[in-house]
Formats: sequence, C-alpha cells, structure tokens
Amino acid sequence: MTTATCRVFRAAPETRDARETHHRGRFSSCHFPSSTVLVTVEGEIDAANHRALARYVESQAAGATRLVLDLANVEFFGTAGFASLHNINVICSRYGASWELLVGPQVRRVLRICDPDGTLPIGERSFVEDPNASAGDREFLVGGNH
Repeated sequence: MTTATCRVFRAAPETRDARETHHRGRFSSCHFPSSTVLVTVEGEIDAANHRALARYVESQAAGATRLVLDLANVEFFGTAGFASLHNINVICSRYGASWELLVGPQVRRVLRICDPDGTLPIGERSFVEDPNASAGDREFLVGGNH
C-alpha cells in the first residue's frame, strides 16, 4: 500500500487581501463572497520574483473555487514568469479551482512563444464585466488604494 502527502496551504486570516511587493512586482488580491479571488499584478515579473508570485497566488487562492489572475498591467514579463503560470495552473488543479488569466501585451508576447498551443486559460473579457463584480473592483486594486 502506497501513501502520499499533498501540501494544502492555509493562509493566516490577516494575510488575506494583503498587498506585497517583491523586487519590481506588486501583488494585491480581493476575495469575493462567491469564493472568487482576484489577484492583480503590476510592475515586472522576472527571475527575481516569479516564485514569490506563485507563493502569493497559492496563499490567496486557498479555499477559493475560482481565481482570476490579472496580469494586464504588467510592464515586463520574463520567461521565468511562465514557470509561475504553470505552477499556478498546477495549484488550481490541486485545489479544484477554475482560473482565468487576463493578459496585456507583455504577457501575451511571452505566451505566444512559451504556450503556442494555448493551454493556459486566457480570458477574453475584463473581470469588471462579471455580473458579480462592482464597477470599481479593478480600479481599486490597480490604483493602489487597497
């Protein structure tokens, strides 16, 4: 008989919706009553902070049924960032959460090279178009008012 363990991350309540800065990347999140988590990323994602991004997303997505990862305002996205996206895909699969990736031109350029088959769930619509989101949700997170 073989047994295996699976790490399940449970973040401390005080870390929910916390803003973090790692190198030149800024991460923020917002939890909605529908078990949806919006994680917004600004700045640069590269070899210096791609692991921090995956850890941050894992800590915020624990217990959620849906994750929206907004990378639309990322100014630089290195190939190390793709490794984070793959890791996030595995995390969401392990938690049984669906997820959607919102991308801007910098991320889209890297995904055309690293994900030519389109295996990552790139969303075509803005999170604020979601009927359960209020009009100011995206602006609130990106604007630094969180």
